[in-house]
Amino acid sequence: MKKSLIKATFIVALGLGVAFGIATADPIKGGKVLDRAIHKYCNMPSTSIALMHSVDEWKNIIASGQLEAEITKLCKSKQEIDPIRKKYMQSVAEFLEHYANDSGAIPA
Repeated sequence: MKKSLIKATFIVALGLGVAFGIATADPIKGGKVLDRAIHKYCNMPSTSIALMHSVDEWKNIIASGQLEAEITKLCKSKQEIDPIRKKYMQSVAEFLEHYANDSGAIPA
């Protein structure tokens, strides 16, 4: 009985740890994806790009499907950045909203 309770507690703690780790990794993952997309065309880090707009502005840009065009404009690049895959778009959106100029987050 005691071993079953210990195993159940361990499984619950492990599950919560994994879920928390996955939930907090998305903005970091989004930053890496964005860095890869802009590394050839932009001499600014992705956190500087995120600081260019507010949270609501980023949401509107992403919802309108103009993310790549807006980042190209912010980078003052003649070539459009590499397209961001749809499966990573949510992580990139979380990154941009996390480091937006009105979010309160300070990039390291």
